[in-house]
Parts: sequence; C-alpha cells; structure tokens
Amino acid sequence: MLNIKSLFAVAMLVPLLGAAIPAHAAKVDSKAARAACFQKANEAVAAQGVGATIGDKNAMGQDAYRQCCFKAGIRP
Repeated sequence: MLNIKSLFAVAMLVPLLGAAIPAHAAKVDSKAARAACFQKANEAVAAQGVGATIGDKNAMGQDAYRQCCFKAGIRP
C-alpha cells in the first residue's frame, strides 16, 4: 500500500513532467521551420506544371504550406 510520502512524490512529479514537455517543444526554430514550409509549398506548386490554373496553384500551395506548418508545430 502506498504511504503518504510516495503519494505526495507522485502527485508532484506528474505536473512537473507535464510542464517540461511543452517547454521542450517550444524550442523549435520557427523561422527555419517556416522557411522550410514555404519551400515545400513552392515545390508543390511547381509540381503542378504549366497547364494548371492560377487558382489551383494557389490552393495547392496554401494547402501544402498549412500541412507543413501543422506538422512542424508552428502557426501558419
């Protein structure tokens, strides 16, 4: 059976671990991630070729950019 000291230690450890995980995720270099996403969006637009309309290219580029940003954990 758990005693009070071990129960208290577990109760203090869980919030500390929960606070440490987002702090580690916040260390992402957002400028570099945004530049990489912009590059992927340009590659997606270029892959459509000459025959695609401007609206299709814009939609494909925006979709690729947003997906990359969400994967990188940054705001689009």
